[in-house]
Amino acid sequence: MRRAVSVALVLSLFAGSLGAADPIRVLVFTGGHDFEREPFFALFQGYPDIEFKEVLYPAAAEFRAPDRAAAFDVLVFYDMFTGLDAKAKEGFARTIREGKPAVFLHHAIGSHQDWPEYEKIIGGRYYTRPIPAEKIEVSKYYHDQDVRVSIQDPVDHPIVRGLSDFTIHDETYQEYRRGPKVQVLLTTDHPKSDPAVAWVHTYGQGRVAYIQLGHDGKAYANPSFRRLIVQAVRWAVKRPVEGGAFTPLFNGKDLSGWKPEGGAVWTVENGVLAGKQGPEFTSGDLFTTAEFGDFEFEGEFRAVWPCNSGVWFRYTTPSAAYQADILEWKNPVCWTGTLYAPGKMFLSKNEDATLLDREGWNTLRIIARGDHIVIHLNERKVSDVKDGSWARGRIGYQVHPGAEFGPMRIFVRRAAIREIR
Repeated sequence: MRRAVSVALVLSLFAGSLGAADPIRVLVFTGGHDFEREPFFALFQGYPDIEFKEVLYPAAAEFRAPDRAAAFDVLVFYDMFTGLDAKAKEGFARTIREGKPAVFLHHAIGSHQDWPEYEKIIGGRYYTRPIPAEKIEVSKYYHDQDVRVSIQDPVDHPIVRGLSDFTIHDETYQEYRRGPKVQVLLTTDHPKSDPAVAWVHTYGQGRVAYIQLGHDGKAYANPSFRRLIVQAVRWAVKRPVEGGAFTPLFNGKDLSGWKPEGGAVWTVENGVLAGKQGPEFTSGDLFTTAEFGDFEFEGEFRAVWPCNSGVWFRYTTPSAAYQADILEWKNPVCWTGTLYAPGKMFLSKNEDATLLDREGWNTLRIIARGDHIVIHLNERKVSDVKDGSWARGRIGYQVHPGAEFGPMRIFVRRAAIREIR
């Protein structure tokens, strides 16, 4: 790692608001570390759906606050800076925590050595100085290494979708810390590198990706690295990384395109779909009028507990369907993200209750491709099953019957689908 000699400010703000077809507005933070400017910024060029601006430290600190970051859709960090004051630190943490997505690259993992919360935000830390009390030594780096990179879950995660294992000439890091709950996307067995070289997780409501690769022009020129960066940016703002765009199933206004069945009550208020039991604790479902076969579905939900609900898919009859559960089941232990099928019970079980935000919004992502079904809860894979019982059907939300679920409410603010051809 080499520190920069000086930093300056190059900044221009975007105008207007983001629409479905508007370019993704990217704010790139740099400073505190030398890099090859022209080939690095070429990573963001040539894509009609991406616009970028750069801001350098120390002046960049103010753009981490929610009001200044609001003009941009995603923050990309290629900096290595320490020295934020307490107000700037709190503003930065709140910006990500409240939902601003962030992509951190390479030496950004070494920033803010004096701030423990930064490690929670990025999901790890490279140590530029020892911490004797914790028996932590300085992390290591090695220039000019040929690194063989292995892809984890190539079908499942959009950032690595379409990529194969590749070799990159780059700088490696060793003896850095990685958070225990991040989802690792890329690994290497290089003897001068720690195994995990890219991961994702959430910090509050904010999507976060870290990619350790990307030291210099030789790395930037690697086509796999270029694709990683672009797909990370698109993933961060929930744009499709390949193929067709996501189509909203819920328009935020009414139940157009949906049909209720049973006695549950479904309403739309302030852009949010709400479901609850009907009189005498009766149940019901809300289904799309359209049917889907192979697809990728993303939905954002919040629940009032106790709750027994879920997302039906490939539903044709009450005995022929799958469901991504939204529930807390004690025997056997099954939490939200469990895959259920009538007559088969639980095809897979999520046994990690900590992945769910019981008070806030959560994201369920379902990928159904042939007989391969994968469910992610808040960016963590919780179900991965091969089952070819049903190939096509409707998508829906459930409200379960019973007095024990009388207080239950299920709220949906986003439901969108991308068909896989």
